[in-house]
Amino acid sequence: DVAASLAHNHTSSPADCMFGNGKSYRGTKATTVTGTPCQEWAAQEPHRHTIFTPETNPRAGLDKNYCRNPDNDVNGPWCYTTNPRKLFDYCDVPPCGKLLSLL
Repeated sequence: DVAASLAHNHTSSPADCMFGNGKSYRGTKATTVTGTPCQEWAAQEPHRHTIFTPETNPRAGLDKNYCRNPDNDVNGPWCYTTNPRKLFDYCDVPPCGKLLSLL
C-alpha cells in the first residue's frame, strides 16, 4: 500500500530532512544550494573562523563538513563554503513531511 511504502521510505532515513528551521538537523548533506562543497567545520581554509567550530559548539553536531544550523538561523542549515570568495551559504535540506512527523 502507498502509505506504508511512503512511511518506509521516509522513516528509513529521517535525518535527510529537517524539522522547523533545521536546528536539530544531523543529516549528511554537505553542499550548498549552488552545489558548492562545504568546508569542514574544524578547518580554517579557505575561511578562517572561530565562532562555529566543534570545540566552541560541542553539542551543535559540527561534524565533518555537514550542513548545520548552530546559530538557529531562520533560513535553515548552512555551512562555510570551499569557495574562497563566498564565506558561507545555505543548504537545500527539504522539510520533513507530515507523515514522518506523525510517526
